[in-house]
Amino acid sequence: MNTHRPSDSARAFGGASQGRAGGTKPRRLLLWILLASVALASALCAYGCVVADTCEGDGTCPREDASSSVDAASDQDAGDAGNPGDGEGGNEAAAQDSIAPCSDGGLCAATGDGSIADGASVDGVALGDGAFVDGAIDARMCDPTRDPSDEPCVLDNAYGVFVASPGDAGSGDGGDAGPSALAADGSMAHPYPTIAQALANLRTKTRIYVCNGVFGEHVTVTTPVSIYGGLSCAAGPAGAVWSYVGGQAQVTPLSPSPALTVTGVDAGSITIEDVSFAAVNASALGSSSIAALIASSSVHLVRVSLRAGQGAAGAPGADGLANPNYTGPAPSGGAQVSIVGAAGVVWISGGSGGVNQCMQSGASAGGDGGLGCSTGIGTAGSSTPRAPSSDGRDGLPRGFGLPDGGLCAANDPGADGLAGDGGAPPPALVYGTLSPTGWIPSPGADGQPGNPGQGGAGASDPLYEPPGMPTACGVPTESIGGGGGGAGGCGGSGGKGGPGGGASIALAAMDSAVNLEQCDLHASAAGAGGTGGAGQDGQAGGAGGDDVAFAQTHAAGAPGGNGAGGSGGAGGTGGISVGVFSVRGQVTYDPSTGQSITLGPPGAGGSAGAAGKHPTAGPLTTGSDGNPGAPGAAGTSGAFLQGV
Repeated sequence: MNTHRPSDSARAFGGASQGRAGGTKPRRLLLWILLASVALASALCAYGCVVADTCEGDGTCPREDASSSVDAASDQDAGDAGNPGDGEGGNEAAAQDSIAPCSDGGLCAATGDGSIADGASVDGVALGDGAFVDGAIDARMCDPTRDPSDEPCVLDNAYGVFVASPGDAGSGDGGDAGPSALAADGSMAHPYPTIAQALANLRTKTRIYVCNGVFGEHVTVTTPVSIYGGLSCAAGPAGAVWSYVGGQAQVTPLSPSPALTVTGVDAGSITIEDVSFAAVNASALGSSSIAALIASSSVHLVRVSLRAGQGAAGAPGADGLANPNYTGPAPSGGAQVSIVGAAGVVWISGGSGGVNQCMQSGASAGGDGGLGCSTGIGTAGSSTPRAPSSDGRDGLPRGFGLPDGGLCAANDPGADGLAGDGGAPPPALVYGTLSPTGWIPSPGADGQPGNPGQGGAGASDPLYEPPGMPTACGVPTESIGGGGGGAGGCGGSGGKGGPGGGASIALAAMDSAVNLEQCDLHASAAGAGGTGGAGQDGQAGGAGGDDVAFAQTHAAGAPGGNGAGGSGGAGGTGGISVGVFSVRGQVTYDPSTGQSITLGPPGAGGSAGAAGKHPTAGPLTTGSDGNPGAPGAAGTSGAFLQGV
């Protein structure tokens, strides 16, 4: 298009001033008035106007000789500003792109260097040939809501904060060494060296432009923002030249935890384009590798790569010995009690029963010994929880009346304790829990501790006879009574369940709306579940008490029953390998993304924990072993997995 000057228009209409030399004065005056009116109208019409390729429709066409000279000059200008590859200079489409709207309703022709063509105006002010108004073209031509892949002009300090990793920015701050941390201000010329710095210094801007490079950092977003990669910031004659070239900026932190975390951005949204986020392999036992973790936010990802590393194997569950239910031997029963008086040794009671308070669960006590021919019956042993008794293993003293009407013929040892259940795996398909801080794999259940043995009977005095039975009272026989019963042994502690294996999850989202467009997701191998812990062996019951040094009549207390072995813990659940794990939200994706998800194998379930054994080296060798735990369930692999 051609911009015509008022002087050109005046020349085009100048022929109207020629008339006859002779004539009356009023006629010459009228003619001059007419000529002046025509010239003024022509000047007003041409001032600031742009004539389109054809002007017949609006009646503003100049004379052929004047317009031809202007068209030729404009064509030459267009050729100078055209594409060097065209050979013939600029084309009509390029000329059309250089037109911006003016405030007076006309069209302003922009030159290739950002200046305003002669005769144009900005905000009603006429500008001279080649005049430049800072920002005038951007304000009228650039759409700041579009992406740099579609609208190159948005790569401007007015619209965002710039980031370039050291070694990738062609600015004067460091040349090949990248931007100087001291000089960086987030501008195109002085970009920040990290995305985290840009996020912390957005001020009123809502865009971050990231030059393709490698950024060894974790990116955490808590405010609405758009992050654009795929950019070049190559060195130019006057500093870095920013342009969209495709590819991706690479976020590759060297330490565990998600490469990208978005939290609490439910007012507004986040857009990320042309950036890859890669999480390292998990290192701590049972930990997971998650490329992106999004919670309570709205996020749009375009041409984004999410790569999760391998999940770590679960730690083994702790054995019962690490958290024992007892230490040392069970208490024995006490010996008979005497004092030394003026008349010599005086026996005052039978021995007391041993008492065993287990460290985590259970208790046991032996019965007290008796003294005297008429009152010297001992007491029964006990346990909590109560051990199931059997004939001859009920912890009852001699002479104790039985339910069937008979009498206990001896001071009986205590019953052995029963075993608890082994650890069980979690319910089917319960692989773990997603929280705002990450993935928590399901562990195996703990094994239960064994129950304690019953305390042994406190011995009745050898001279004691129940009522109605012949008594030894008055018989010149010296007796010191019965000793106390030994305490029952404690059951062994149960083994702990094995922790679950770590997961590998490309995208984990909870309470969020996430849209994926042309993205690719990769999950790696998940970790195996941890082995269940072994149960602690049961404790042997304590021995009965007795004063064996006394040469005359006496009776020893009965031993306590043995504690049962602790049960083993279940193996941990294997880890999961998942492209997208979503809980209470919605994740949408296009076909390209759905076909660009790769997975690793799931983790195997952990082995079962072994059962603790019953004692075989105490006063008694009977008892109950614990139960082994159950093996853990294997994990799963899937492109999309929905949680609850």
